[in-house]
Amino acid sequence: MSKGFTLIELIIIVVVLGVLSAVVAPRFIDISSDAYLAKFNSAYGSFKTGMELANKKWRVKGSPTPENAIDLLNQLDFNAQGYPAGIDDGEQVSNGQDCVDLFEAVVDSSFKLEVPIGDGAGIKNLSDDVDIAVTINSNICYYTFVSESKDVGYNARQFRYYYTTGIIIEWSSGYTLR
Repeated sequence: MSKGFTLIELIIIVVVLGVLSAVVAPRFIDISSDAYLAKFNSAYGSFKTGMELANKKWRVKGSPTPENAIDLLNQLDFNAQGYPAGIDDGEQVSNGQDCVDLFEAVVDSSFKLEVPIGDGAGIKNLSDDVDIAVTINSNICYYTFVSESKDVGYNARQFRYYYTTGIIIEWSSGYTLR
């Protein structure tokens, strides 16, 4: 009677362990993209919830006209539909920094937001520690999540705030950095 494993049994155990590690290891190795997605969802969800809460507070206060809704909640200014559309003086959003101010007024977070500088289209010339690049076009604030990569060609997650209507959407196709 033998008191050990045969060579075949040891080979089978090694093969089974190899297969298990090949299946399980990638799930643990690629947690950085899961963390990035969680961070994006946190920013997007917090912003959306903050804007919805601001709208509800505006309604509770009697749905005042935009002229009477200047600095209604902290420094937020509201449009006729009751959505935050400006900061601290009655003027509507007019530049990227206004979009940053709107975000920071409703989201208490450690996210670092920055308006890209430089000429031409695209998101470039950002500090290394920036989480969200903020741009504006027409009546839309664009919040592009760049904490994972700022490389040209990278498809970054993005959400948009239409400050005239209060619509906040995640841009499903993302934004390709250029």
